[in-house]
Amino acid sequence: MLAISDKDREAVLEVLRNAQFVYGLSRYPKKQVLDDPADVKALRERLEAMRAAAKGLSAAQRAKLDVPWADLEAIDSGTEAVWKAAKRATPKIIAELTPLVRDEPEAAFLIAPIKRGRKSEIEPQEPKVKESPKEKAKPAAQSGLTGKEIAGLELVIQQRTAADETYFGWLRGNHGLPLTEWRRRRTQAERARRAERLYVEKLFKSRSMK
Repeated sequence: MLAISDKDREAVLEVLRNAQFVYGLSRYPKKQVLDDPADVKALRERLEAMRAAAKGLSAAQRAKLDVPWADLEAIDSGTEAVWKAAKRATPKIIAELTPLVRDEPEAAFLIAPIKRGRKSEIEPQEPKVKESPKEKAKPAAQSGLTGKEIAGLELVIQQRTAADETYFGWLRGNHGLPLTEWRRRRTQAERARRAERLYVEKLFKSRSMK
């Protein structure tokens, strides 16, 4: 992996932080998302943040990336453009930018789009068993997290990471901060960790009740 400048690295991370939320929400059906004004607003705001952060990349770095930047530039034209940027551009942006920051601790929390391909023709097929009407009517058990749950989890993780970084920055040597500011940062970090823990507990609880 080629080294990138500190400025480009920070820009990439900021793009990816917002792209995580966009990708999670875009996994929902188009009509379901676009019929909800709150979801559309959230998508637009995160895409705008991605666009702003991407402008912090150097021209040389942008030129190396096979990314449909034009889709991000077009989001002001309407709801359809917002969805196009979320559904088409965002997975490509994540795929192209993530390798640039693989060595960052935060990269461990980045969600990568799943590539869906055809099953191998030589893959052995399981024998088909005729199901009774009762079995057919039984809904399949849900596995994994939904798009909104992934987006919510990524958000609380990002907030906790940012709060920790702000707090630990003082511990690593910025001792010129007033004591009141240090206490404020410590409180923010504790709240962010608690919010992340409560969100994860909520996810576990919702799964155990299904």
